[in-house]
Amino acid sequence: MLNRISSFHNYQSVQNDLRRSEAKVHHNQAQLASGKKLMKASDDPLATHYIQNIGQQKEQLRQYTDAIVLTRNRLEHHEVIISNAEEFTDDAKRTVMEMINGSLSPEDRLAKRREIEELANNFLNLVNVQDESGNYIFAGTKPKNQPFFRDKDGYVTYAGDDYQRKMKISNSLEMPINNPGSKLFMEIDNPFGSYEPQYNLKEASELLLERAINTNPDDQSEYKVTFVDMPDGKYGYQLERDGSVVKADVFNPAEGIKFEELTIQVKGQLTKGDEITLDRRDTYSIFDTFKDAMSLSSGSVSDASNTAKLHQITQEFHAAFIHLNKARTDVGARLSTLDIQEEQHEDFKMTLAKSKSNFEDLDYAEAIIEFNENSRALQASQQAFGKTKDLTLFNYI
Repeated sequence: MLNRISSFHNYQSVQNDLRRSEAKVHHNQAQLASGKKLMKASDDPLATHYIQNIGQQKEQLRQYTDAIVLTRNRLEHHEVIISNAEEFTDDAKRTVMEMINGSLSPEDRLAKRREIEELANNFLNLVNVQDESGNYIFAGTKPKNQPFFRDKDGYVTYAGDDYQRKMKISNSLEMPINNPGSKLFMEIDNPFGSYEPQYNLKEASELLLERAINTNPDDQSEYKVTFVDMPDGKYGYQLERDGSVVKADVFNPAEGIKFEELTIQVKGQLTKGDEITLDRRDTYSIFDTFKDAMSLSSGSVSDASNTAKLHQITQEFHAAFIHLNKARTDVGARLSTLDIQEEQHEDFKMTLAKSKSNFEDLDYAEAIIEFNENSRALQASQQAFGKTKDLTLFNYI
């Protein structure tokens, strides 16, 4: 009885070994047919874990790539709009420069006013543009709000906010996809420094403010400079702050006028009695510049104060052009960053594909060798089993 049990277990053991050998051969055949080294997670749990991580990273890269495509489309549209705004400001500057021409008739000035008005309307429509999703480009993080409104008096107000919408394009980088309209069109650095000039000039005067800078941000006083004759043919000046005289001296064009943290530089031919009033203004709105240009167009060409203000308007349009050009350059830099980041994602995607291949793809030469070895082992086992399974004591009687 014990011999029968032992023989039965030996038979079962050999059968199990044969099944395992057959399973190896079948596994090799499946690998060769699929080209994959891993047929199921149990083949190599650690490699399977790495492959799953690679799959997650590839999906994240796909999301980042989609974000880059969307961001690029938005920024390219943004760049075109800013470029058009540059053209409008440059056209407005040239039109105002023509208005300064003393040979223009009142009718010519009126025609120039119509040109400025048309440019101002087109500019307002341009900066209220929407993207393909119906979002207002220059409304900051309030894309559903129309950003700019003009009231019945011609003043433009802003209904957006001062923030930028951003898109995540990598683990560590968020890319702004817009510029808030307040920063772009209503907070332009004053080309005259810290003040806006108001002129009260005598006939034929050519006096212009060149620069007025006050390094004290808390000084919001109004200053007024009056030029007077001096006995030796020179000019003197009287400086008032909020209506009170604070300084009087001989005017030296090379040194300008200095008082505490305030420095004033003027240029052009001045005349006795010329006055310049300085109102604190560190930044300005291009919409106000358009409005002032239209208002000044009705002034007389012989009015020196009106002409001086027109010179101021040309400087403001020029400063706005430079400001917008810098903003467009910044958008171009963002587009370059997108290109670089996209290349990095593509390089990383190739690295991931190579890593996945190392874990997952089959080495055919090695697999064929293994298949041949397992096949020969199975064949030998089958032959040996065939010879031994029928051996009994009766064969020798």
